[in-house]
Amino acid sequence: MKLISEIIDLLSNGDGSLTEALIKTKVVLHKIGHKELIDWVNNELNGYPDDSNLPSYRILPAQVLANMANMAYQVNAHPIPTMHLKDSYRESLETAKMTESLAVLEKFTESDGGSLRRPIPMEANHMLGEPLSGGFQIQSAWSEIQLSGITSILTQVRSRLLDFLLELNESFDDEMSDEEVKQRAAVTDAENIFNNAIFGDNATVIVGSGNTQRINATVIKGDFNSLTETLREHGVEDADIEALKAAIAADAAEGGPKQGEFGVSVKSWLQSMLSKAVDASWQIELGVASSLLASALQRFYGWM
Repeated sequence: MKLISEIIDLLSNGDGSLTEALIKTKVVLHKIGHKELIDWVNNELNGYPDDSNLPSYRILPAQVLANMANMAYQVNAHPIPTMHLKDSYRESLETAKMTESLAVLEKFTESDGGSLRRPIPMEANHMLGEPLSGGFQIQSAWSEIQLSGITSILTQVRSRLLDFLLELNESFDDEMSDEEVKQRAAVTDAENIFNNAIFGDNATVIVGSGNTQRINATVIKGDFNSLTETLREHGVEDADIEALKAAIAADAAEGGPKQGEFGVSVKSWLQSMLSKAVDASWQIELGVASSLLASALQRFYGWM
């Protein structure tokens, strides 16, 4: 089908309009008689309802930061501990559910700076500051989302849609008539192709800082070797990888992590790695480190 080839060309071109590609995909799905697959396309174009189950690639890690002061010092945009908070509240602060339309997300990536801020109500300042020592009190706090994560959403939508159309294109010729398309569609398992491409277990996750650095992290669900390779590619030392392996095993011995929430041992490992990014003993930007580790582990657990 010529229209499929046109969309593939759009998606393959870095400057091609993702919105235009999705709109044309709606036409393709109508032509092959699979209107039931259009919900995903509409949600990406128009935004997801607040009560919908978001695809895992639209749930981003966030870091809780605060401005705080004591009698002698003022500290701005500093990470604060959150382990004392209830799990559900801590998760709400440390994850960001991006329900916005693709057009809005694209606007976000054009923003100055490398992050977005989601303010935390000032009523929570006292509770957030409970673990702080030295007389520090929180003046304001927020959850910070790296723009690289939003770029990752756009890239994943483009990549997954391209995978679907490339696979689908093998079943149709450019010069087919509408009647021939319908006949071929009747014997083509488009729904299975769609689900595997859009929601499959294995995919490529791209994270980075702004538009200047991109990291390809391919991790297969449950495959620690693929996780190891990804971490090594980005400078994680073998001793830290072994520590992660032990942490995963420890959490599994305790019944395994809940869906979408890392276990206690893995959380502790993540905190130690982010500390290394802060003090530069791990040569990687903090925002990139956070996105890389969270995305790789979510892929390993099969949450993305």
